[in-house]
Amino acid sequence: MAGHAARGASLLSRSRTARGAAARASGVMPACVIATAGTVNTGAIDDLEAIANLCASEGLWLHVDGCIGALLAIAPQSRTLVRGIERADSIALDPHKWLHAPFEVGCALVRDAKAHLCTFKVTPEYLENAPQGIASGAWLHDFGLQTSRGFRALKVWMALKEHGVAKFGRLIEQDLAHARYLTEQINAAPHLELCLPTSINIVCFRCNPGGLSEPELKKLNIEIMVRMQEAGVAAVSDTSIRGRHCLRAAINNHRTRRVDLDILVDQVASLGLALNAGIVGARN
Repeated sequence: MAGHAARGASLLSRSRTARGAAARASGVMPACVIATAGTVNTGAIDDLEAIANLCASEGLWLHVDGCIGALLAIAPQSRTLVRGIERADSIALDPHKWLHAPFEVGCALVRDAKAHLCTFKVTPEYLENAPQGIASGAWLHDFGLQTSRGFRALKVWMALKEHGVAKFGRLIEQDLAHARYLTEQINAAPHLELCLPTSINIVCFRCNPGGLSEPELKKLNIEIMVRMQEAGVAAVSDTSIRGRHCLRAAINNHRTRRVDLDILVDQVASLGLALNAGIVGARN
């Protein structure tokens, strides 16, 4: 199996390289590849190692959208899920997710500090450096679009200093374990179905009591979601995957317990059966 996978990856790489050469020959110059470490809907992760190899061979900038999953890199057992992310030229991530930082704070990491600086730096007279005084230091605003802004990074720095990277990594592993547990409970529950395999901490599923059309299933599961939200039972969201409407449980809270997930499964199933009776009755 490993040999087949390696040959498949090699063929894919050659195909992409050929397309890149054809694009250059036609006057189109590829500049970068944007890979994803954790999609919003499902948590799916690209093959970052293979994409990094392609970018290295083609001389392309590799940016990784890791707003959902980049911090898997600090998870002790699960960091291999984002193997290759360390080779990126730039990474975007959201500390308000797995670092539990309060809004508003986002983070962009750029490998080449000089390239980062030259991209944004402007030097009108009032922002020129000086050999002495306040203006002798580095202007941190030269690394971004905003000149006047608050010290958003302070809350992230303080959290890391207080708790340490290892603790956040353990909490990430805890969320992943909860997602696996929820997946098992869904697979074992009558009338519930998993819509996609669980990749990280996002579980996509729905109530499907049988005999309903896709529009009816969507109506049923939206009503389940809204009732749970309004009752304060669970704050699940929803999404559509490959034409199927799903409930989406994103497990990020370090206070989540297995009993909370049991309640979620029970509520989705019981609400679904009760509401389904009304749908079937209205149809008849």
